[in-house]
Amino acid sequence: MSGIKIDQLESIIVNSIEEVIEDNEEILQGNVKAAGSKAVRLLKERSRKKKRHGGSYARGWSADVKSEATGTTCVVHNRQYQLTHLLENGHVIKNQHGSYPGRVEGDHVIEGVYKEVAAEFSKGA
Repeated sequence: MSGIKIDQLESIIVNSIEEVIEDNEEILQGNVKAAGSKAVRLLKERSRKKKRHGGSYARGWSADVKSEATGTTCVVHNRQYQLTHLLENGHVIKNQHGSYPGRVEGDHVIEGVYKEVAAEFSKGA
């Protein structure tokens, strides 16, 4: 080799690999953040909006992106988490007499947005 020692070559290779990993981590973090933002936007558009509540449920969506040694994650959540569960999965109807005459089916908006964003994220990855 033209004057490069094995220790120098090893150092060059290690530094190059570390740069590539750092670049890929930054790209991944950007993609995760973009996917979370898209999910929030779609959930705000597609969630139920009651006029008497001013649409606070639909406006309550947000995303948190965290990067740790184990990877990058994005959690999309709503301030009204109890209502989120009921609207997504459905619930029984209780009347004033204490009986349960029926059931309200869930709207599965979260599931639909999740599948859409996950499919797009996996194509781009």
